[in-house]
Amino acid sequence: MNIKDIKNLDKDQILELLGLEERSTTSSILWSLALVGVGAIAGAGVALLLAPQSGRELRDTVTRKFKNATDDMASAVRSKVDEVASQVQKG
Repeated sequence: MNIKDIKNLDKDQILELLGLEERSTTSSILWSLALVGVGAIAGAGVALLLAPQSGRELRDTVTRKFKNATDDMASAVRSKVDEVASQVQKG
């Protein structure tokens, strides 16, 4: 293979020569959301174990934090969906 041959390769062929592959945006988003979910569950568990509050105060705090976490997650999902939609429109 010489320089002239490299000019005729497409993106997938170049990635294959390097031992790489293109990742889909969907799989990246799903992986990120899974990590956020695991982190939220672990954080909630630690908060419950270490909370120096009464039961009622703890329930109120957990409810508030859960609502904030779900709002943040929904915002992140909306942002990623908008990003993917703009990439699809460009492509």
